[in-house]
Amino acid sequence: METLKKVTISSESAGSIGTSQQMASPLSKNLIEGITSESGGGINPTMAAVPLKDAEKTGLDFAKSIGYSTLSELRKLSTREVYELYNRSKKFGFPAVLDGYFLPKSLPEILESKEQAMVLLLLGWNSVEIPGLAFTKGPYTEDNYINKVKEAYPKEYEKALELYPHGSEKEIELSATALASDRFISYSTWKWFDIHRKNSNQPVYRYLYSKLRPPLVDKTLASGLAGGTVANESDNPPAPKAVGAAHACEIEYCMGNLHLVKNYSWTADDFKVSKEMMTYFANFIKTGNPNSEGLPT
Repeated sequence: METLKKVTISSESAGSIGTSQQMASPLSKNLIEGITSESGGGINPTMAAVPLKDAEKTGLDFAKSIGYSTLSELRKLSTREVYELYNRSKKFGFPAVLDGYFLPKSLPEILESKEQAMVLLLLGWNSVEIPGLAFTKGPYTEDNYINKVKEAYPKEYEKALELYPHGSEKEIELSATALASDRFISYSTWKWFDIHRKNSNQPVYRYLYSKLRPPLVDKTLASGLAGGTVANESDNPPAPKAVGAAHACEIEYCMGNLHLVKNYSWTADDFKVSKEMMTYFANFIKTGNPNSEGLPT
């Protein structure tokens, strides 16, 4: 069988987290040459792999909760049956596992010991991966913000407030947004980038995506938190004005799909950004370097 060469994996969000683990796994060494990843790395606090014993307990608890206490009983079920039972359970996902097979150690441990696949890497994240309200759980007031920071960092809240300041309501909104995004997915993506560039012999390229999406065409819709749209219920308070690029909003730009997404009032600038982003990614896949003449480096 002819060996495929120059294989690049592309991924976003949970897919990006999975790709970071593919890069670390001994099973996928020498199978890929490059990775493009958008918003996600399997490093704490973002869906890091868990010890085998913990995963086995989670699996057994889930199996019992749906009425199947043994592996043999589960294996008799169809994929559709497992899927429907899982949905009814209201469970949110199963993490990757430090099973000694797919992942012998945590992602940082593998990267720091230079045991990962030494692949070319292009990755980045968006400027607003999750709204600031996900952190404050309430208004952008000084008292509420400081209290939430103290809850999150009881021993280091002064340092946190220095790094994410709170001089006005707008500054609190921006700081809360940056902090929520970092705690959700931005830090883990950056950490993956940082460890790989320090412990590999390959170039690593990083981007920050901050293009604001244009308004929705249909005002009865609202943007979903992870792409797509949802019904904008009339009794919902109006969504705060976007202060950056939301999680997953770069996908249609990078894949060149703006013309297929009819929900937004795209402008010539949107198509220009899409073309440039596609060119960076295509250059990286073809040559290992996203840069080319006519584009900002």
